[in-house]
Amino acid sequence: MSIREYGVSLDLEVIELAILGLAKPYLQTRDNERHTLNAIEFALKLLKFYKAERSVVIPAMILHDVGWSRVSQEIISRACRPHPDKELVRIHEEEGVKIAAGILKDTGYDIAMSAAIVEIINGHDTRDIAVSTNDKIVKDSDKLTRCAKSFWFWTSELPMTPEELADSIEGLIEEWFFLDKSKTMAREELRQRRMEEGEPLW
Repeated sequence: MSIREYGVSLDLEVIELAILGLAKPYLQTRDNERHTLNAIEFALKLLKFYKAERSVVIPAMILHDVGWSRVSQEIISRACRPHPDKELVRIHEEEGVKIAAGILKDTGYDIAMSAAIVEIINGHDTRDIAVSTNDKIVKDSDKLTRCAKSFWFWTSELPMTPEELADSIEGLIEEWFFLDKSKTMAREELRQRRMEEGEPLW
């Protein structure tokens, strides 16, 4: 089934839509709903190039940031800065694991796949290594949104001009991304951002 929101068009399976429907109330913090849909968009693209499990990657992508809904605004403000304290970022992963496990259980999702999904969520931001190709796709797709639909959100959150933010992200590409295709996508997205004049109406 195809859905289109925030300028993102996604072909999702019935179970993925069910998970997304249950996750949406938890994605109303900051830019998380648009960010999540854009991350799913990138994950679907990367799944075409790498041998991975859609049944793990897409639910993990849908649920990866639901934990921010249970984090105070003060901690969110401190955690969402350049070079944040990992212990603060860790809070949303721990809360996300609880919410995700409940949603997966409510949808009757496969137990083994649910365990793999929760493992990815429990470290998607703070764990420096990737535990699988599934994890690499989730981690990379999460960061790719900062070059794409979340780019202009971050220019309003960080003390940087759009050019400074683009330069900063570009300098982190080799360090941030696990997959070569992700690096190519990031550079292309940043090239497009540099050509835009202000936030587009997606």
